[in-house]
Amino acid sequence: MKIVDRYVLGLFFSTFLICFSSFAGLFVVVHLFSNLDELSALAQKEGWSQIMTDFYLPRVAEIFDKTIAILILASAIFSVNLLNRRREFTALESSGITKSRMLRPIFVFAILLIGVSILNRELLIPVYKSQLVRTAQTWGDHGNVDMRVQEDLKAGVIVRGDELILDDKKIASPDFQLTLSEDNILKASSEWAILEPESPNHPPGFRLCQVTQPIGFAEMDSILSDSGHPRLMTPKDNPSWLGKRQLFIVCDFELEQMAYGTKLADYLSTPELVREVQKPRKWFGRDHELIVHCRMVRPLLDFCLLCLGLPMVIGTIRNNVFVSFGICFWIVAIFQFSQMACGFLGSSGMLTPAALAAWLPLIVFAPLAFVVMGKLKR
Repeated sequence: MKIVDRYVLGLFFSTFLICFSSFAGLFVVVHLFSNLDELSALAQKEGWSQIMTDFYLPRVAEIFDKTIAILILASAIFSVNLLNRRREFTALESSGITKSRMLRPIFVFAILLIGVSILNRELLIPVYKSQLVRTAQTWGDHGNVDMRVQEDLKAGVIVRGDELILDDKKIASPDFQLTLSEDNILKASSEWAILEPESPNHPPGFRLCQVTQPIGFAEMDSILSDSGHPRLMTPKDNPSWLGKRQLFIVCDFELEQMAYGTKLADYLSTPELVREVQKPRKWFGRDHELIVHCRMVRPLLDFCLLCLGLPMVIGTIRNNVFVSFGICFWIVAIFQFSQMACGFLGSSGMLTPAALAAWLPLIVFAPLAFVVMGKLKR
């Protein structure tokens, strides 16, 4: 690595750290004082250090994910502006070094930062999804959450209940509705329902405890699907692991998704989101199919924004830095608005398939960025 590369890279890296630290720190301070009463009550139980780590550390990772493209562009503009103010930009050009050669470390390090953002989005954020879906007001409610009606279309199961107890994987006072045919619907109620994963005895589903309905269920035979897979398992056929007042209903639910629904979609990894979209559920629809494609195209769009924005402002920096940042603002605004507009058209079904809505901004802006990048070679 040449001396000039190390110098430009160090300038860009330090500028990026300052920009990110300032933005993240501002968010933490504003959010902290906006929710001081709730967080103070939590801190009395867990301590401030624990609250700051558990509550804000995942949110800093989320901020990094959402602002990485803008921070890279802003840091690059700040770095080039500093080079120009110190007359170093002119000195390097007079020695025969082209703009593209001078800015090569910035583009290389931007690619590394985009790679880090991918790892952050796919590996780190999904680990903290249960913290990110909760607010300061609901932070202490991780044990008990009000329950909404849930439906598993594949299993033909609809479940209602008073509340979800996440820590124990339970539903309080559940009511299950199992559709056997168009004219045959079985209803089951109990005091508790415990979510159990797949085991040698049964597929994934809920074990109903202290069953009150249907009457005489202990003498019922288990109900199988047309393909022979169990749908309802009774103690008559499974006395070894089902009690006399227990039933087992086969369905495929995850308790956190039942509690938070579509809020989890933004914090799932791409493979997890693909699996959930493929399941016949009502809470993941066309807009979440769009999210999958947006995850794939986003790294390219992030780099495209840098390639489009930096060359367009670099020619105006010598005249007025405020004009440069004004141009940068409008570039980012148009870029983000285009993505939002395509996302709206894709999620509403006006633009199909969903992949086209996600890739359309790249199809439009990538050729423009390629043309604009040609200015750096002059």
